[in-house]
Amino acid sequence: MLLAEFVERAGQTGVVFMIKMDGPRPRNKWTVKLNQPPYVGEYWYAGGDFADLDQGLACARESLAELPGDWAWLDEPVSDADAYAELFEAIGDTGELFIVQYSLESKWVLFAAKGKHEGYASLDECVLDGLAKLGW
Repeated sequence: MLLAEFVERAGQTGVVFMIKMDGPRPRNKWTVKLNQPPYVGEYWYAGGDFADLDQGLACARESLAELPGDWAWLDEPVSDADAYAELFEAIGDTGELFIVQYSLESKWVLFAAKGKHEGYASLDECVLDGLAKLGW
């Protein structure tokens, strides 16, 4: 499965899924956060800071599996995670923050170049526009 598919599948259940590469930090540069909008007093949040994207995705898998629903697809490997990790880390090495977020309501959202940019239909479209905004 592709990273975009993994994130979008989680999003189809109402989870907001955020991945951030924070290059200026010397350790645990990756942040993965998952949450669900509050429902009548309920609030669910999972995630944290990680040394690499694979650790963040492993945490996401564990956290999602605790929610009700059919999560059989969580065991499928994410085939392009390394490629995205390399790209995001190259951006982070310049000192830029690069954040992508997906939710069923807003689809893909980019936080980069000191701005929030919404309405992307795909992760690739989001990342390519982010690279352009950063002058890559």
